[in-house]
Amino acid sequence: MDSTIQQEQHLEASSSTSTTSSSNGEEHPLQTTPSILVEDESITDDRTLLDDQGRPNISRAPSVVIETDSDTSHTKGFYNVLDSKDVVDLVVEGQLPEWLVGEHYTVGPGIYDIRYSRKIEIDNVLQSATATFTLGHWFDALPLVNRFDINGERNTITYRHHLTTRRLIEKIRDHHGYAPSFPAGLFKTNPNQTMLIKFLNNGKKPKPDRVPCGQRITASLPGIDGRLFCQGFANHVQELDPFDLTPSRIQTWDEINPEFQGYSSCPNGQYDAESGEYINFTMEIGYKSTRYHFFAITKEEPKGYKIATIWNAPTGWVNNFAITSNYIIMVIHPMLANSAAVKFAWSESILDSFDFYPSEPTLFYVISRKDKDVIACYRSNASFSLNHVNAFEDVHGSIVLDMACYDDDTITQQLSTENLRHPESMGKLAFAEVRRYVLSNPQHEAHQIYVANNSFIPSAVSVTSRIGSVWNYLAGTSNQPQNATGWSGWHAWMPVVESEKLVDVTLELPQINPNYKMQKHSFVYGLGFTPESSIQEGKIWDSIIKIDLNTKTVMASWHEENCYPSEAQFVPKPIKAGEDKITEEDAGVLISIVLDSARSTSFVLVLNAQNLEVLARVELNKLIPLSFAHGTYRLRADN
Repeated sequence: MDSTIQQEQHLEASSSTSTTSSSNGEEHPLQTTPSILVEDESITDDRTLLDDQGRPNISRAPSVVIETDSDTSHTKGFYNVLDSKDVVDLVVEGQLPEWLVGEHYTVGPGIYDIRYSRKIEIDNVLQSATATFTLGHWFDALPLVNRFDINGERNTITYRHHLTTRRLIEKIRDHHGYAPSFPAGLFKTNPNQTMLIKFLNNGKKPKPDRVPCGQRITASLPGIDGRLFCQGFANHVQELDPFDLTPSRIQTWDEINPEFQGYSSCPNGQYDAESGEYINFTMEIGYKSTRYHFFAITKEEPKGYKIATIWNAPTGWVNNFAITSNYIIMVIHPMLANSAAVKFAWSESILDSFDFYPSEPTLFYVISRKDKDVIACYRSNASFSLNHVNAFEDVHGSIVLDMACYDDDTITQQLSTENLRHPESMGKLAFAEVRRYVLSNPQHEAHQIYVANNSFIPSAVSVTSRIGSVWNYLAGTSNQPQNATGWSGWHAWMPVVESEKLVDVTLELPQINPNYKMQKHSFVYGLGFTPESSIQEGKIWDSIIKIDLNTKTVMASWHEENCYPSEAQFVPKPIKAGEDKITEEDAGVLISIVLDSARSTSFVLVLNAQNLEVLARVELNKLIPLSFAHGTYRLRADN
């Protein structure tokens, strides 16, 4: 069956219910309504199995037929899709570069809504009433993995895709909800489960297709057997078969090495091509402190080794970090654990476990990769970020860090399933600025300051932090941003870092040429807005843009009416034998899966990275949900 848009309007944050008569047999949990059907308004907001008179509701109102193409908004990109075992030959419009030969993988939402049945008794006869459990956030939807086999020499692309959590889908249908037994399992979804379920599941080894890992897909992890891996916010690494995309193994970092203990990890680990190290961290929450254990694995040392531990940092939600040749830079924004991190430890959703504190500083911890120790800590105004751009060391030995930053965490609330399906409730989407932070002299003055004062950094539950919060509250300054860089408070000794806005446009899901990672870069790519949509409410990113950091301008952009791109992956042109590793920085292509809302379908877009001109367009003839996750590619070694 071709994919359809799940147009049922059961749009509660966690689960909503509607009913149908079904006395013999249950409907499939992924059964979707044809895209031309929308339920009658009288049952759109039905949240109970009872009717207005309190009697069992076992009938449906008739559906209303509408023209799907009359809706050209992004909302179509946030419903279910069905997968297929078939490998499909696609028709390429245009010409792929001859050097573009290999695989391109993406991961993103596949399932938002799962239908289930409940038995109810009517006149001493058991009847079935159906309901829908809805994953409440863009980041929570159950993953769909896509594989594109690209051959530029033949100008061909084949396509396959697979839902990677089939056992979990069945479990949700059977239990009428989902309560992960590990922290960071959900971003913002009401599990519709009791605490007892978590107790019963705690300690059980999950099956590979029962853990949703949908934030990043990568073609290799050094030292770990396998050719394709997915990761999420929790402490899991899911291995997939690279051909049929089925999950074959699930591991946690402490299973790979018992020293890598922690509740959660980062989906965006960093790979250093020069040293061959894959670097990541686990977050371990104790009674009085939180420890961030940074580690590395290599092909030669598959069990890995610890690099350093940040032992006295606040308990923050960290989705990214950066590396340079000599340093690891971890940024803790003031999105900090509430309830002394108890909710997070008890596997509550991330947005229920963390709050944003505008009066607290953004902290920049610097680890020396050579000395394997924390050497400095800086602070700046409160900010929030989902993605980093790049980091490098300048000629003065300072660290230059570029991030896509927000003023606060509003964006996380706006990307809920409810808001994305009802853009009128979203407001104007928060803008991410590309900001640059320069961390001066991490080996000298900043290091000396850190050595003399680092014991004064409070933990999330320390008396120092509580006294500071109470004092700010009594003084009436608890939410004033200037507190973050003022000369009072527990962080007063830290060097202050100012940020520079690099360009006057918004950009998210940033990309650079990966050959320029850890080096000075000139170009940044990502998702943006047209001038018209940037000032409208209820709009999400509808353009792909290229920024020139030297001139601080938008150098090129791509936009098509009623189209919404997912991440634009930069694939660099391969370096031939005898060529410098660093060639033209913008020599390559961008690949994105684009939703064409007017036609209720998606296509693969291949752009020239130099001018964002269309090289090829490949119709998928089905709709693929929009994704905020990170993809990967693998080019053939002989090209």
